[in-house]
Amino acid sequence: MFSPIDWYLILAYIIFAFSVGLLLSSKAGESLSSYFVADRKLPWWWLGTSMVATTFAADTPLVITGMVASDGVGGNWLWWSWAIGYLIITVFFAASWRKAEVLTDVEFVELRYSGTGAVILRAAKAFFLSILFNSIILGWVFKAMSKITAPFLDWNVLLGAEVFGSISDAWPSFLILGDLNTTLTVLILFSVVVFYSSMGGIQGVILTDLFQFALGIGGAIVFAVFAIQYVGGLAGLYSKLETLYPGKSESIISFWPRIGEEEHGLPLQVFLIFIGVQWWIQYHSDGSGYLAQRLHTAKTPKDAELGSLWFNIANFILRTWPWVLTGLVCLVVFPLHDADMFQSAGGVVQSDREIAYPVLMKIVLPAGCLGLVFVSLMAAFMSTADTHINWGASYLVNDLYLRFLKPDAGNKETVVAGRIAVVLMAGIAILVATQMNSIASAWKFFLAMASGLGLPQILRWIWWRVNAWTELSGMGTALVLSLILYKVYPNVNADYLLFFTALGSVIVSILVTFLTAPVPDQVLDAFVAKLQPFGFWGKWGGISARKKFYSRVRIWLLAIFSLYAWLFGIGYILQLKYTLGIVFLIFGVISGFIVWKLWEKKDSVS
Repeated sequence: MFSPIDWYLILAYIIFAFSVGLLLSSKAGESLSSYFVADRKLPWWWLGTSMVATTFAADTPLVITGMVASDGVGGNWLWWSWAIGYLIITVFFAASWRKAEVLTDVEFVELRYSGTGAVILRAAKAFFLSILFNSIILGWVFKAMSKITAPFLDWNVLLGAEVFGSISDAWPSFLILGDLNTTLTVLILFSVVVFYSSMGGIQGVILTDLFQFALGIGGAIVFAVFAIQYVGGLAGLYSKLETLYPGKSESIISFWPRIGEEEHGLPLQVFLIFIGVQWWIQYHSDGSGYLAQRLHTAKTPKDAELGSLWFNIANFILRTWPWVLTGLVCLVVFPLHDADMFQSAGGVVQSDREIAYPVLMKIVLPAGCLGLVFVSLMAAFMSTADTHINWGASYLVNDLYLRFLKPDAGNKETVVAGRIAVVLMAGIAILVATQMNSIASAWKFFLAMASGLGLPQILRWIWWRVNAWTELSGMGTALVLSLILYKVYPNVNADYLLFFTALGSVIVSILVTFLTAPVPDQVLDAFVAKLQPFGFWGKWGGISARKKFYSRVRIWLLAIFSLYAWLFGIGYILQLKYTLGIVFLIFGVISGFIVWKLWEKKDSVS
């Protein structure tokens, strides 16, 4: 249980979140633009930090702990590979999203396409992303928070056995996240999220995100320091790993894939899927979704680019190692082969390696620090939940209600509709969360289901021939294939199923592109005049558009090299391999300098 100082920290944060919603409620209620894109006035560091805070959810350290247990440190390529795609957003699309001046990325569909296909696509994506995708994301975030809170809060004690028993008798059986105890905790926290995000709009969400990011990073570092000290420092950690896993510890701590069938480490074929496929099949491959929502809030296109760049640096270079090191400590404190140790931890880690993270918190953190780290995870939960309910509500209001049901609605009416939509999204997410088991398995199924969106969304910015049917066919094919393959082949590695789902959706979407009519010339004329896209735009772009595209490809490739050099340079130093770490960091600095120089003159190519 928590000490008094831990409770003070928790209550102080909840009061802060409530206050933000109240203070910004009048400003958010002025118009739909204020409510969902903050009147497009935010600086780069606000929106970039908010992107990081949203991506850093309560589920993230738990999933990483599970990955380290199953595939070693190299298992993190599941999300390290996303840097390739996130840097595409920075280099190619961030400024264009701001220039488009749409309220949602789904509204962009009718800027790029026209006709029946565009109307169907806008409605389908609004429903698909808000109700289906968004609910799954919120569902696994809820599931993670239920695991985090389980070791700490006992409502049977806090409320008394009689009151708790009465609640238990009346509570519906289908609305349970693990057990009633954790369900009550998560729903109380989520009620706070619904209040401040519905009242304060996107500016309230982003303002709380700034504080949540600082808490999240600080809490992760504090926990990692205490965890490492608990096992005797970094040298003690690696020594104990070698003792507990003789002959296997190197593959556990390796960043790189293994060849063969060892028990630990990332298989080479899975690594190739991660770096060759996974980054471009993401539903946010071009910055769509909550990332675009942040980019829409930028003061200028340059702020959008810088915010996206800061997001990449903070997301991969700053966040990775506290979680990874804590995951390695969990392998020492809760050995994979030691049933007695599992039982001493409450009998839960043996069947669920993800829960080792919060159980370790309870073991190694003193009073005050425990409350700080718990609040940091609570903040991570809130920062993701608030974004996704606001983002999902923006689709329901802007792309369904206003577009199809009541296009003449006034500002006050649309803001009220937005607040109702926030509550609706919250209710749907709770129902989905109660039906979810493993967070990691939900992640992987979600990636497969969304894989049909990735390539068409990239191509629509750089190739004139793409049309609405390209996106519709890719989205539909991935949805059908994921439902079939994951049902028929439940024992096949989810990463292989992801590959075949993505491959099938790409083949179908390209075929459909050539079998359907291109976008009318007048629509492309207006699109090119507004955004000046680069790439393969035929008579609309010519040689200049292609040269600008190739220039950005060079910047993108160098930026990838620089980011990974920094990531692994820091990693090697933390593994006490100082020479190798310094070499990687030198390469990171040099390549980063070249990227900056190329970036300064990227638009002068003609």
